[in-house]
Amino acid sequence: MAGRTDNSIVIDAPMELVWDMTNDVSQWAVLFEEYAESEVLAVEGDTVRFRLTTQRDEDGKQWSWVSERTPEPENRTVTARRLDNGLFEYMNIRWEYTEGPDGVRMRWIQEFTMKPSAPVDDSGAEDHLNRQTVKEMARIKKLIEEAAAQAGGDGSSAGEGSDSVQKATANGDRGPVFRVLLRAEIAEGKEKEFEDAWREIGEVITGQPANLGQWLMRSHDEPGVYYIISDWTDEQRFRAFERSDEHIGHRSKLQPFRTKGSMVTTDVVAEMPKAGQTR
Repeated sequence: MAGRTDNSIVIDAPMELVWDMTNDVSQWAVLFEEYAESEVLAVEGDTVRFRLTTQRDEDGKQWSWVSERTPEPENRTVTARRLDNGLFEYMNIRWEYTEGPDGVRMRWIQEFTMKPSAPVDDSGAEDHLNRQTVKEMARIKKLIEEAAAQAGGDGSSAGEGSDSVQKATANGDRGPVFRVLLRAEIAEGKEKEFEDAWREIGEVITGQPANLGQWLMRSHDEPGVYYIISDWTDEQRFRAFERSDEHIGHRSKLQPFRTKGSMVTTDVVAEMPKAGQTR
């Protein structure tokens, strides 16, 4: 008899935010505690093929596999399956999103059969998956609800605080700078499209009062790799913009080109202009 799990959770956030955050596979290493890395391998129509790599277990081992998923936004469902099954004969997953009075109910249905050589049978795998799913759903709920609060629930927005921005930039003194460093690996042949899309989006971002400027850099040493620097007046206003519906829409425009990415946030502690020049 095949294994099956069926779990759901209600997320107090708008449907579009829940849908966009959970379907941005390139960010699953942030969204899921289990994964150390999520890499988009190909996008064909609405279907995304990607590789997941787990965090190291207590023995220092990592597990990796390739899956594909096809979102259907018109009925708010996603069908997914593992392509290299590992310990499974097969693994199919269905995601369902339903709006209700308390928020969006996100449901995962996993159907599978373990291989005879696997260390656990279907029942043992069900127990493990149920425990892990409850844990991951709680984490996802927390992250999305925090994003919803930052985007509008706490009364702040990325555009607030223009007076403080003007003070920070007065007389050439920018004051403390919150700097975001991003690394993006772009699918072969998609580099020009990515650059064009980034420029279009970048003009919107640099129009934010809290943004101090952005730079896009193409690596000389790593084919298809780009680095982005984005300077902000402070972390609070950056996070508000990052979690806004507007910026989630920006990320969705870049998703078809990106296969892998990472982000580091920093505080600029010292700046040294060229001798004889002032900022």
